[in-house]
Amino acid sequence: MDLDDETLQDIENSLVTSALQSHDWDKAVAKIATSTGARGVVAIPLKGRVPGLPMSASLDGLVDGYFREGWSKNDYRVRGVPKLLRTGLFVDQDYATPDAMRSEPFYADYLHSHGFQWSAGLMVQAGDDAWVMMMQRTIQQGAYTVDDQIALRRLIAPLNRAAQLAHSLGEARLTGIADALETVRSPSLLLDRTGRVLRASSSAERLFGPDLNVRLGELVVPSDAQATARLRAHIAAALWSDPQGVSLSRAPVVVRRVAKRPLTLRAQPLRKAGLEYFDGCRAILTITDLNASGELDGDVLKTSYGLTPREAELCHSLLAGHSTKECADRLGMSIHTTRTHLKKIFVKTDTDSQTELMIVLSRHFGL
Repeated sequence: MDLDDETLQDIENSLVTSALQSHDWDKAVAKIATSTGARGVVAIPLKGRVPGLPMSASLDGLVDGYFREGWSKNDYRVRGVPKLLRTGLFVDQDYATPDAMRSEPFYADYLHSHGFQWSAGLMVQAGDDAWVMMMQRTIQQGAYTVDDQIALRRLIAPLNRAAQLAHSLGEARLTGIADALETVRSPSLLLDRTGRVLRASSSAERLFGPDLNVRLGELVVPSDAQATARLRAHIAAALWSDPQGVSLSRAPVVVRRVAKRPLTLRAQPLRKAGLEYFDGCRAILTITDLNASGELDGDVLKTSYGLTPREAELCHSLLAGHSTKECADRLGMSIHTTRTHLKKIFVKTDTDSQTELMIVLSRHFGL
């Protein structure tokens, strides 16, 4: 392996382009793979996950199995992390004996089944977030030699400069979003890729208290463990939805309060944020305070559940105690159209029947 100055500059140019145009990260890691003689390269966060990972196309099957088959929780290479944190680089020989590489399931059952064995990891720091840029070689390509490791160390600085640039741009973007939320006085929180709260608007902070609060960076419902679990699942669904920003169909989380109407919470992925790997902000969670919404107007239902105006009208009519046929007559729709709207409402409110819908809506409005 020979990483001369020209090759390093070419790699750094590609990395900087990726920091500025997040969709180019896969091209950058492919260039690193070609330049280092690796069969493929993938960047993996040391903590948590992100939707997708910057990687070479040649590692699609390997990375898919890494998470889907649970190898991410049984990665033998974690034994090399202490050295990675100390020196910025590790290779298999630092923590695995030849016997371990023959017999350990991570090697024998996982890497070998895909034709891989040898790894070299480079430390990448983006703010407080630590990643490892993992280079993979096949069994036939052989281990990373001492000379290879010396060459790879030359990549650490340009990798970290690009990651820090991407992170800094993300911080500027985060500040801009937070300022915009303050301007419109929207009770909102910005979340990182693990669902932790990065920023909360002042209007959101005013809603914090015994019914809703942030504990160790996580948004929780202190008095309701089940609501906290629902909120955690809802946020996870937002973080792992389509990174291009497709809206969630999941119903919002309703947080009940004593002597007040509930709060409704809905998380949405920030458009394209799933592709900005070193950008801390991944999702926005908005809070609707039904106590401040006045009458149970259509805007509340539309905002909370993403209902169309017609669907909101149907919900109000059902809440008033009218039958499906009576709702159809009152709204000037056929019974078939009314039932079609009702099915769509079931999907958006995460309910399966009209009875369940009424329970959800009644709880939603604190009735």
